Amino acid sequence: MPRPSKVDKLPSDVRDAITRLRQDGHTLDEILVYLSKMGLDEDGLPSRSGLHRHVQGLDALAGLISEGQAMSEGLVRRIGEEPENRQARLNIRVMQSLLTRLLVASVDPEGAVNLNAKDLQFLTKALANLSSAEKSDLEKTLRLKKELVAELEKKIAQVEVEATAEALTPAEMIARIRALYAGEA
Repeated sequence: MPRPSKVDKLPSDVRDAITRLRQDGHTLDEILVYLSKMGLDEDGLPSRSGLHRHVQGLDALAGLISEGQAMSEGLVRRIGEEPENRQARLNIRVMQSLLTRLLVASVDPEGAVNLNAKDLQFLTKALANLSSAEKSDLEKTLRLKKELVAELEKKIAQVEVEATAEALTPAEMIARIRALYAGEA
């Protein structure tokens, strides 16, 4: 792996400021002026070309994120805007795809993976978060299904009481139950 740049060595609050300024549309020169006003000495101040390389990386990351969002939105449009959990599942798949791209990009021509401890920690945490998100999504889906079943059972019991009170025929009772499932009752 290449050695860390001057920008990579800056404190996280300074790197966050660079990201924020770039997102707000500031030029490289404006960012350098801002950094010098922050009190960075000449040795700590990155060169314009070093800052440009860093900003290119930010732009590439923003592009990947934008691409992932576009894929997710496209898939949702394609399969229909149904339950909220479908969007969550698509986001999980997009994140898995992005992590796979990161791993593939870190493999050198000899097949060795070039990740440092920080990168490995990031990947491990990201995968754990994905697993947690999938588990939460599954738990939410199961909870919603149980709530739906409980609600329908309650309505069916109500139809049974009404059927007895109104002396409904079996066909009329089935019609009411079907109306319940269709959301008409």
